[in-house]
Amino acid sequence: MKRAMLFGYYGYDNLGDELLCEESIRLLKEARFDRIYLLLKRDKVKDFSQPQIVPIDRFNPFKILMAIAKSDVIVCGGGGILQDQTSVKSLLYYASIVLTSLMFRKPVLLLANSLGPLKHKLSKCVVRFLLSKKNVFFIARDEVSYRYARIVGAKNASLGTDLAIGAIERLPNCEKQKKISLCLKSELKLDIVIETAKLYGFETILVPLSPQDRPACEKMARKYGLSISNESMKEILRSSLVVSQRFHGCLLACLVGSPFVSLNSSKSRRFFERYFPKYEGFCAKEDPTQIALAIAKLSNSRLESSRMIEDFKKMRDDVIALLKTLTKRKRG
Repeated sequence: MKRAMLFGYYGYDNLGDELLCEESIRLLKEARFDRIYLLLKRDKVKDFSQPQIVPIDRFNPFKILMAIAKSDVIVCGGGGILQDQTSVKSLLYYASIVLTSLMFRKPVLLLANSLGPLKHKLSKCVVRFLLSKKNVFFIARDEVSYRYARIVGAKNASLGTDLAIGAIERLPNCEKQKKISLCLKSELKLDIVIETAKLYGFETILVPLSPQDRPACEKMARKYGLSISNESMKEILRSSLVVSQRFHGCLLACLVGSPFVSLNSSKSRRFFERYFPKYEGFCAKEDPTQIALAIAKLSNSRLESSRMIEDFKKMRDDVIALLKTLTKRKRG
């Protein structure tokens, strides 16, 4: 029986991270893993039910140790966990899982991860140490992360893409509407944004992608008389344009051909400039005037996602081959 332990920022109802979790599970099943130990937020463990998946409280050290000991490979499925912008404590939590796995002599796959920002010296030392280990396999989500990994001496680094691209095969068909989805996690002044949208014939709607986003969205809804969508995924898919402070809001828009305006996100710029080097939808500041200008420029445009889909398919095939090699080596 082939077993894997899967971890990431799962169980917090963040749309992007839940997509990463789903695609990671799908990929591990395609690689013929019979059992997957999945680290989740504590209150999601009891009600989680899926064949082949064993949910584990992500803050239960004993159960995590047992899962590591039983697994053939440890997988971190997507996202930007190796960064200290959220907190150093968060980075050290994920690093401790990798280090413990290495102590058990288990191969660790950091799958479609991004690196940074790393502001603290301790964080940089920890990431450098992890990547230098011969049993750590790092597949970068973006070129900047890949180059950084090579510079700090990563033993096994390659360039991939984002795991959530795999969702394209299962996205519901939604008829396009003259709407702009505002995927915002903090309050912005929206007067000129709403007026510009109206000028180009768009309705604007607030689309929180995480429970953390809802308080800010509710305040803006009251202030500007906007609706809040309770169907985040479908709302993005049927929108003609998406304005987002979150990376996966931009990615979902792109996958169905809709232009996006990315707000103050180095994560989005690093990823999308690889596919759209002259794209005009990146706003370095969350300036309402910049957002309005970007909407005006992009209102009639369409995006082509075929290249990133091809990159995803290649990454998927390479990962399945790597996982087979690692489990054979482990069992041998």
